[in-house]
Amino acid sequence: MEKKDNSPAITKSYARKMETISPFELKNKLIDMADESVKKIAHTMLNAGRGNPNWIATEPREAFFLLGQFGLCECRRAFSLEEGIAGIPQKAGIAARFEAFLKDNEKAPGANLLKEGYNYMLMEHAADPDTLVHEWAESVIGDQYPVPDRILYFTEQIVQDYLAQEMCDRRPPKGRFYCTDDSGFHSSYRDPAATTLSI
Repeated sequence: MEKKDNSPAITKSYARKMETISPFELKNKLIDMADESVKKIAHTMLNAGRGNPNWIATEPREAFFLLGQFGLCECRRAFSLEEGIAGIPQKAGIAARFEAFLKDNEKAPGANLLKEGYNYMLMEHAADPDTLVHEWAESVIGDQYPVPDRILYFTEQIVQDYLAQEMCDRRPPKGRFYCTDDSGFHSSYRDPAATTLSI
């Protein structure tokens, strides 16, 4: 004997209502409609939606916090007062100090990503080591805010490469992305060949 399906039919008006909600609201609605066993599974799934995902990528954060430690060392190297005040990172010789810091902290979480990123910029973009590391140290400390008024020089190069890899199959369109600190992805009116990426 075939089991009768007692689930309610979806009406046309309900379907029309569902067309007006966002994908995130739809996902929540489907979870609400699911039975309890499915809800338990659904809540453990990784949520990569905008806003508040239920997971984080740990390695970039480990690298960021390790870079922050280096930045603070550089500030204290400039000068350090017992009241908890320090100087700002100095460019001269900073790359050699960074390399020594990475060697001293090679087992620290995030050290490998920092080392790989550093070597990538030297090899792929022929970055001047002191200029690169000084930008990183100042940016992690945030001592120059609100200057510059756009994305940092080396950060833009990394973002360009990432977008070419992830969005363009390593075959980016002619021109370049102009990165800002707003939100959205839109074409630049000044240069039709350029694309403005706001992040």
